[in-house]
Amino acid sequence: MATVDLEDCKRLVQELEAAAELPKRGKAYRTICQISNSDRKVASWKFNEWDYGKNNIKLPINARGLFILEDQQAPRIIVRGYDKFFNIDEVASTSWQWLSSNTVGPYEVTVKENGCIIFISGLQDGTLVICSKHSTGNRDDTDRNHSIAGEKYLLKQLQAQKIDPKILGQELHGMNATAVAEYCDDSFEEHILEYSRDAAGLYLHGINQNQRVFKTLPAQEVTGFAEKYGFNKVQHFTHHDISSLRKFLEQCATAGTFHDKEIEGFVIRCKTISAHDFFFKFKFEEPYLMYRQWREATKKYIETNSRVFGFKKHRFITNKYLDFVIPLLDADSSLRDDYMKDFGIIKLRKMFLLDYGLSGVEILNSEKVKRLEAQNAIDYQVVDEKTKFLLIPVATIGCGKTTAALTLTNLYPESWAHVQNDDITGRDKSLLMKKSLELLGQKNVKAVIVDRNNHQFRERKQLFEWFAELKEKYMPYDSNVKIIALSFLPYEDIEATTQLTIQRVLARGDRHQSIKVVTDGEKKVLGIMKGFLNRYQPIVRDRSPDSMFDNVITLNVRETDSSLINVHKILTVLHKKYPVLVPEIPATDAIQSAFRKSLDYKPKITKVIGGGNRRDRDSLKFKPVYFSAQLRDSSAFLEFICRRCFERQDLLDTSILRKSLKNNAQPEFHITLSHVIGGKKGSKKQRDLWCEYNKRYSQDLLKSGLPPTKISVIKTKDTVKFRVKKLLWDDKIVTALVEVAEECVSDGSSGSVVPGLGCANEYAHITLAVLQPDVKPVYSNTLCQTIFDKHKFEAGCFTDGLNCMDMGDTQSMEADLWINL
Repeated sequence: MATVDLEDCKRLVQELEAAAELPKRGKAYRTICQISNSDRKVASWKFNEWDYGKNNIKLPINARGLFILEDQQAPRIIVRGYDKFFNIDEVASTSWQWLSSNTVGPYEVTVKENGCIIFISGLQDGTLVICSKHSTGNRDDTDRNHSIAGEKYLLKQLQAQKIDPKILGQELHGMNATAVAEYCDDSFEEHILEYSRDAAGLYLHGINQNQRVFKTLPAQEVTGFAEKYGFNKVQHFTHHDISSLRKFLEQCATAGTFHDKEIEGFVIRCKTISAHDFFFKFKFEEPYLMYRQWREATKKYIETNSRVFGFKKHRFITNKYLDFVIPLLDADSSLRDDYMKDFGIIKLRKMFLLDYGLSGVEILNSEKVKRLEAQNAIDYQVVDEKTKFLLIPVATIGCGKTTAALTLTNLYPESWAHVQNDDITGRDKSLLMKKSLELLGQKNVKAVIVDRNNHQFRERKQLFEWFAELKEKYMPYDSNVKIIALSFLPYEDIEATTQLTIQRVLARGDRHQSIKVVTDGEKKVLGIMKGFLNRYQPIVRDRSPDSMFDNVITLNVRETDSSLINVHKILTVLHKKYPVLVPEIPATDAIQSAFRKSLDYKPKITKVIGGGNRRDRDSLKFKPVYFSAQLRDSSAFLEFICRRCFERQDLLDTSILRKSLKNNAQPEFHITLSHVIGGKKGSKKQRDLWCEYNKRYSQDLLKSGLPPTKISVIKTKDTVKFRVKKLLWDDKIVTALVEVAEECVSDGSSGSVVPGLGCANEYAHITLAVLQPDVKPVYSNTLCQTIFDKHKFEAGCFTDGLNCMDMGDTQSMEADLWINL
């Protein structure tokens, strides 16, 4: 039996707990999970993805996937994933030069399967511990539990081999090891590459020692273990030197296949010159990239009914693909539903390829398609006098972004423009990008500074989405726009600059549209600033959306004259990289003059924002209980439901149900979109949505805008579209399960989708009738969950008193968004 270093594990837990107290860099996160079929619990530990591989961040352990037994006296690593590994040239330690100097063969090459990671380990009594990347056991925050799915498949696999699961659990416990597999099964979840029924299964690709230092068994031993327990085996082979390995990988990448099969790429296992196990990966760009773009374009169309996409590659063939699939999606709502649940992705792609007459690889190698792509493509590498620029700050309050922006526009008043988010007071958040593109589309304007903090990934993602959707409304389709980030606050500067930015904001007093020190008081302003700093997510170049920036200019706000220094830095970088925009750096006197002029800036708009702790401000706002999509005519909707029930008599007798609906119907019908309880105590998604709804309707909630009479609801002009899918009922309640888009709210003025506003409930529904006096409408949530857990919403009358009836292909309906107080 393998030995366990108990003391080292105790030290590791102490270091992880200390890391959990960190504010940002290197912060650890713990989740307690109940092991299935056991009374034992484990702690799942993880770090932010962008913290791995950073030279200036020392993590207690580099494992991606780590579960430690909850036992203060004898903690033990139960599950250990691989150390986080990177693609070629993704980090400094995966450049070919570094690998040549710092690693030694043999280089074991394994095919990278395309599924979801499953970890398998065991307790002393043989109980299997089966985990997804960061959880194990039952969960109530998702409708797709990867660990449970992996467990079910493993038990079926062992049963087919006539192996008692405890034997596998005891062997892994005795080895003090974790079996690492990829669960690839299109009947559970489709990814990009196809795994038909014959190819589906758990692909065993590693066995790791459950210890702090990464140690994994050779591929040959893993293959033997896979054969013993019936796992699918991963193809592997060996190269003994780095030069032959590189030649082989690059040849495969050119072909786009391995043994005539489309694959995602390879994982290479070797050792460093200090004899530590080391992994890196070599991912194929194509046809994987093209397929992924088709999937994203399809989901975008289903969500928005718009075929706008922002891809720079494969524009011609993606449009051909959309020409083929959109009529199919429009004609079959179930196809759309399945696609958004990750089913039918591969089938739809194969139908297009069959219709087009070429395989994915043949499309990529077709000279005709290449010519058509060239005719429809924009050469984004060419920067000439037609190229235009969007400059996007990434900062927090007090970093000097507006001062720098004003200085630059003072230097180039004819060709540079500046759009401040703080000057936009309407509800349409996308006005920031609309105004920016409207200015950029003008003949004489070369650059626009999109002035917003953009301090979170979701805000940057939002800008790129708006740009892709709106660009061709304001500019010619072939306009080449470079998007450049101005990173005012890099990761390592956050803590060092906190006090400095606070001092600057306090010193400027009321000279800001919404952050007013004199009017609101220092306490409120400090609260707002603390909120921004706590939420701040600095630029991470190798992850989306930050990987979409064409260039990132890193600035420094700690110097006394940092705004002036940063203007010099911006001009210097732009002159060197894009001389078409900055042909020559202006004279020092001109920059100084433009800078002094920017310091005289005073905002003309006052913008009311939420936040802070002042009672006088809070007393001016209503406090919402929930946001709802309110149906306009309850009696007409009830008639529709009863009529559809009568039409579905082929499924079951609905006469008693229709009578119950008419006798016990709710006085009004609505879909609850976000509730205060979820906003305070719910999942991260529910809390985030509550914040988004409150921000969207902050103006509506101001008491000054409403009559002094007591009110219970505020009616907004926004709308929500929905479609009735199923009818659910038991002896307590009748509920309609409805379908809404992920972003389901539409602006009442423009009709455009409001970003970030969806339904917080796992199952969007309308409570139609309460059949017992002590039952609350909220029971609908329980009914939906119970029927899904037991029957997956299969239509029919179930023996345990739970009923589900498919409502067929119903029309899309529209409701009004109300704020309920």
